[in-house]
Amino acid sequence: MVAALDGLDTQCIGYTAPMVAAAVRVPMHTIGLIISAGLVGATIGAFTFGPAADRFGRKWPLVLSCTLFSIFTFTTIFAHTLPQILVMRFLAGLGLGGAAPSFLALGGEYSPRRLRAIVVSSLYAAFPLGGVVGGLVGSQLITHVGWKSVFVLGGLGPAAMAVLVATTFPESLRFLLAKGERSARLGQILGRITGENYAGVTFTSNVGQVEQGSGVVPLFTEGRALTTLVLWVPFFTAFQAVLCINTFAPTIFKIAHIPLATATLMLVAGNLGGVCGAIAVGAVMRKYGPFVMLVPFMIIGGISTALLGSLTYSLPLLTVDLFVEGVTLGGSVCALFALAAAVYPTRMRGSGIGWASGMGRVGQIVGPLVLGAMVAQHAGVPQIFFAMGAPSVVGGLAILGLLPARKQMDFGGAEPVAAH
Repeated sequence: MVAALDGLDTQCIGYTAPMVAAAVRVPMHTIGLIISAGLVGATIGAFTFGPAADRFGRKWPLVLSCTLFSIFTFTTIFAHTLPQILVMRFLAGLGLGGAAPSFLALGGEYSPRRLRAIVVSSLYAAFPLGGVVGGLVGSQLITHVGWKSVFVLGGLGPAAMAVLVATTFPESLRFLLAKGERSARLGQILGRITGENYAGVTFTSNVGQVEQGSGVVPLFTEGRALTTLVLWVPFFTAFQAVLCINTFAPTIFKIAHIPLATATLMLVAGNLGGVCGAIAVGAVMRKYGPFVMLVPFMIIGGISTALLGSLTYSLPLLTVDLFVEGVTLGGSVCALFALAAAVYPTRMRGSGIGWASGMGRVGQIVGPLVLGAMVAQHAGVPQIFFAMGAPSVVGGLAILGLLPARKQMDFGGAEPVAAH
């Protein structure tokens, strides 16, 4: 649900930004600022909340993220000036970007050993699913109720999630072991899972202490520096492509004289493709590893994105190509999170996912700036889509640089734990 709310926000801001700009009486070129403010916040959120999840646990940083996202999405409807809008979007983005490292680490650490890749990639599959909801529900709300209703919905949803996480979620068992917890609290959580009584049981693990592993520095120690840098490349390229399609495609399709209603349905097809790709990709990765599937998916996704601008003459072909782009690039983004979860051990998993996600968010900032400059220079639609897709081909080839580290990747999941 948290990931879906992220996807809903990303999809809807592309539709609401022009209306928000009109409401505060600022020029249309400020749309890029409104979108970028949220992305800058999300980038900082990913960089800070990831290490926080390794230091303080997965649960409470997730609660704080949802709370920030909720409050400042809702209060956007009360902003009356451009600086107020930018501050609200920045703070909402801070919570938005900070949520993923916590819920992906938590989900991966509670997954059955054989299903970690499937669970982590499927969790983030809710992002394109939220995009589907954002495209269908958001456009109807804007048409019949007004643009403010989207921010009301976007505020109430994460508020409900914050309450649910705070009252029902357990902390990660792996994190508690890494922190040094050995008995009572672990026994209470395991009792909820198994129905057994663990009074008097002491738990031991070979997980390193969390104080030795939190932050960004450990991502570059123990021979991980090259792996970390290479991993950031596909995150950067895939994130920028998916974001640019969701936010810029309506504007670019308008330039190509495609009606908004038609463009919305086509983007829904792309997001549905992302859901399908994400669910399928985890199973393939678990059985064959990341390289057999992820490399061609990134390359095909980049090529299909680049081709979008040359298919505007045929709406059926354009829709099919968007679906293929969704399956490949949308599936790749979800698989990249499963890959990041496999690369890093428990004591630095939140930091690893957070910083990789943060580099993806940097791509989401750079991509729109480049495309905005191209639109301002009256670049052709084919050239704009080519600029979106080409980097993903580079990202797919970069994944091959992880081959030397493949033996250290743990797609099975949990480190050994003993109870006695």
